[in-house]
Amino acid sequence: MGETGTASGFDPNDNNARLVYIPSAVFVVICPVLMGLRIWARLIKGGKLTADDWTAVAALLFTLLTSGFLVASCQYGMGRHWVTIGPQDRFETNKYFFMAQVTYKAAINLVKCCILLLYLRIFYIVRWFRYSCWALLSIVAMYCAASILVTIFQCRPVIRAFDKDTPGTCIDTAKFWFANAGFSIATDIIILLLPMPLIWKLGAPKGQKYALMGVFAVGIFAVITSCLRVTTLDLFAKSPDNTYNIDNVMWTIVEPNVAVICACLPILRPLVVGLIPGLGSSRGYGGTYSARAYGTSKSRTNVTQRSQSKPDSTSARHDWMELGGVKSHGENLATIRRPSSHTGSEESILRGTPAPPKDPSAPGIQKTVEYSIQYSKDNE
Repeated sequence: MGETGTASGFDPNDNNARLVYIPSAVFVVICPVLMGLRIWARLIKGGKLTADDWTAVAALLFTLLTSGFLVASCQYGMGRHWVTIGPQDRFETNKYFFMAQVTYKAAINLVKCCILLLYLRIFYIVRWFRYSCWALLSIVAMYCAASILVTIFQCRPVIRAFDKDTPGTCIDTAKFWFANAGFSIATDIIILLLPMPLIWKLGAPKGQKYALMGVFAVGIFAVITSCLRVTTLDLFAKSPDNTYNIDNVMWTIVEPNVAVICACLPILRPLVVGLIPGLGSSRGYGGTYSARAYGTSKSRTNVTQRSQSKPDSTSARHDWMELGGVKSHGENLATIRRPSSHTGSEESILRGTPAPPKDPSAPGIQKTVEYSIQYSKDNE
């Protein structure tokens, strides 16, 4: 933070702490509610949480900690002119800001890991996509660990990071912050664009392709907030009064919170469609699918049927979707399986239609319906 100086010319009552308080108050309500809805959507009717869900929860916890530490920093002086803050309050202000830097790095990278794990769960069948996700996941995880360590040990001794009166040396924090922002924006863009070629090659109507791209493109908002934060880095890093010029601190709160929201929205699409039925219309997610219904009984009879998928507003059940790949004549096929014993929200992400109610006239017969989505050649 800034160095000591005289208080002449500064109004001790000037305070920009609202730039921290307002976004913190807004997101501390929105993000936990959306995360709760995400978990509910995954657990309803017997579903279970997977790695991407647990990573999302961890990202939310670190995001809330970041906001909490910055709010605590405002209690001691963040938002006020540096020269109007007493020595002890300066120490506390810098200490909480230092802690927020650590949790920010964890939060922003955990969101990236969450989205990549979601990709792996849904599109695991495509080899090149799977390898790309694992490579990105490894890079992001390693960078997360490295950036946290650099943040903690940016000064020698460590206490000098928030007590400038302690003798020692520190890294060039401005260069480190810009490098971190560059990595964050670059990986955000790669993660955002990664599934688009795969979705475009789906053998589905263009309306469905555009709707699917929209589901996964919500991450553009996280990219925008990251770019806006970069524009404030230089002033914050070089200002001698950076406890007052805290636009960057505001974006440090906004960025991870928006990223958490973007990670939750695809899972919550079924709820949005329930509130706005037009989003699940046949124009966006409809089309004719080939379906094979397999009845299991002593005779193991097989029935082939073709039907048009239609929303069923009377059913609240979201079937579990598993993607399994097979090859046929050099083309990759993605098969959506809908066992009656499992539930979840992924099918609604891709198709936007609830499952039909169980046929009461067929007791003791378990049916599995397979919907085949055809990819173009050379997907792998």
